[in-house]
Amino acid sequence: MRDRNLDIYRGAIMIYITCFCHLIWWEGVKVGIFEGSWITGIFFAMATVFYIVGASFSLSLEKPFRTYLKGRIKRVAIPYWKYALVCFPAVVYHYLKSGAIIPLNDFISYVFFTPTVEYRLFDHIWFIPPYLIISLCLPFLCRMIRRCNIPFILFSVVLVLLLLFKAYYPELLQTVIVYLFFTIWGLYYKKKLGWQILVCVIAAARYLIYAFGIERVPFDLQANKFPSNLLFASYGMAVLGIGGIYVKKGLVFLYDRSAMVRRYIDIYSKEGYEIYLVHPFTIILLGGIKRVLGLNQIIADHLYLQIVYIVSGFLFILCVNVYVLKTYNYVWSLINRAFKVVFPSKPL
Repeated sequence: MRDRNLDIYRGAIMIYITCFCHLIWWEGVKVGIFEGSWITGIFFAMATVFYIVGASFSLSLEKPFRTYLKGRIKRVAIPYWKYALVCFPAVVYHYLKSGAIIPLNDFISYVFFTPTVEYRLFDHIWFIPPYLIISLCLPFLCRMIRRCNIPFILFSVVLVLLLLFKAYYPELLQTVIVYLFFTIWGLYYKKKLGWQILVCVIAAARYLIYAFGIERVPFDLQANKFPSNLLFASYGMAVLGIGGIYVKKGLVFLYDRSAMVRRYIDIYSKEGYEIYLVHPFTIILLGGIKRVLGLNQIIADHLYLQIVYIVSGFLFILCVNVYVLKTYNYVWSLINRAFKVVFPSKPL
């Protein structure tokens, strides 16, 4: 079952991640007001993505686990493998440049969603392993919540307890635990949580005040995101709980009143995952243009140019992402056509 508001939120958060967050972090101007660690406060987006994953699943009809699993492979794994195949020449070049060939272990990691190459094309792939693990749990969790009427606040307590013992399990599992919590929150999308959310948000806000205000923990969300910890989870909880209500209303208001906003939110909602996969091409293009024109230092020397660059860069990525995806899909259609010519299917 589709939910209009969820579709709007999905499109908006994909725009926020691909056109703003990664612009700031990958090709931003790390000087002046953009130099401090406060800028990492923009990194609450993936918590929102996993909340939307849970909310969307809560509205879906139950289906056999095997059918559900096939759907996840088709919608998540296969698009990644296609993207990985397109990027493979760059990976081979990276190894050849250092006088080596890709080791078997690295190749297997590359195929199974954990590229070891430190390259802009793969900086955004980290979320796929946690997502796939959480996807395996979703049908069982959703069924349990529907049948047993488990209070949401219980999952919050479990999250805190698990993260207190994070030293005893792998980093990937820490990340899974945090994002699974936001996914479970999404499973309560149609339920009125009332006081439970209020208690969780107040507890999260008090922990943040204690950590940043009393313990003087540096405000660096990026450092607390990999692997995700209690500080990162609390920040996500506070931002979504306090700001989410007003942002959601504002998004729906803009969507209803602007045809341009509606057009791009609809595109990013429908094609969000594919755009997310290919958007590094757009950001690499933007960075290349900036360097060829010698704009790095000019922008860095003037605050107003930094702001102009962020706004114009956002609009550039917003538009070009769509054409990059169209080009990418066209290339794959040519490959499919060539494959059918070389290997024609035999009539039964």
